[in-house]
Amino acid sequence: MDARALVVHLESPLSAFAASEGSVRDVVLAGLNWPTEYWAALAVVWLGQGAPVDSEIASALQVLAEKKHYSQSVRHRAFAIARRFEKGAS
Repeated sequence: MDARALVVHLESPLSAFAASEGSVRDVVLAGLNWPTEYWAALAVVWLGQGAPVDSEIASALQVLAEKKHYSQSVRHRAFAIARRFEKGAS
């Protein structure tokens, strides 16, 4: 599915997402890998709302956390979620 069609779902809460429109994982990854902060920040919000984290999402969060041109708030939330996943996986 086209990433542009996926990321628009991030503008609504996770609870409003209909699974028939793709998977939560695909939407979150599309947002995290988008080249601008807006969609990445919304993907981080979804993760905070309970979207599941796996190793690929945790890796994308670590990459996002290192993007110095993104706001400190987004980078810190991304780092915290990735860290929580790593601690839970070990």
